[in-house]
Amino acid sequence: MRITPLTADDVKTILAWSPYPSEFSALDYALREYGWLDQFPEAVGNHRYGAWVDGELVGFSILTQTAPGEAEFYIALSPHKLGQGFGKQLTQKILAKGLQDLGFERIHLKVRAWHARGIRLYERAGFQKVGEIELEIKGKKDRFVVMEIRARTNR
Repeated sequence: MRITPLTADDVKTILAWSPYPSEFSALDYALREYGWLDQFPEAVGNHRYGAWVDGELVGFSILTQTAPGEAEFYIALSPHKLGQGFGKQLTQKILAKGLQDLGFERIHLKVRAWHARGIRLYERAGFQKVGEIELEIKGKKDRFVVMEIRARTNR
């Protein structure tokens, strides 16, 4: 998997991806107009990356700075690439980039409480659960698990 900064052409490709399968339909908004790519545009503090496998854009990730030394993590895969291990690879690469290259001390995320696959992926990557919240997305309330990972320090 090759990681590159997200380009305007990459964004057009993502916006044209087919919808997620019904079990993940609540996540589809992230790929659409006014979704994550509009919420976190190319700007200082927003680190946007595309994930490429064999010349195909298979996913994207965003690290958006939320405070000094901290960022929130977002990840989305092409609907046709779910369940093939790309989420794990992309998560690992972006965490390394955020914690090592960009120097974030803490990276956190929110994942829907019903999304067991996502929670397992994040736990295996080293994230720990730190709480739960309720949020309204596109007019629907949902429970989210809040998770974080911290940089290892030699103190």
